[in-house]
Amino acid sequence: MNDEVKRLAEVLWQNHRCKLAGMVFGLVAGIAILLFGFWNMMFVLSCGLLGLFIGVKLDKGERFPERLDRIFPDRFQ
Repeated sequence: MNDEVKRLAEVLWQNHRCKLAGMVFGLVAGIAILLFGFWNMMFVLSCGLLGLFIGVKLDKGERFPERLDRIFPDRFQ
């Protein structure tokens, strides 16, 4: 039984990765809305996205003072 479930999960992940990920994301978002409310869930999601944005920029080697200089050229000198 466990081998069959494991094999089914592997086949689903290999052939339908985006559908499976979308379904899991939808379920988690729905449960989060039911438990915490819409706006609280949106706040947590936006904090996560901001963290992802910062992480991607740091992975690329971009420093934030340089980035802030481009956004606010006369503020950070």
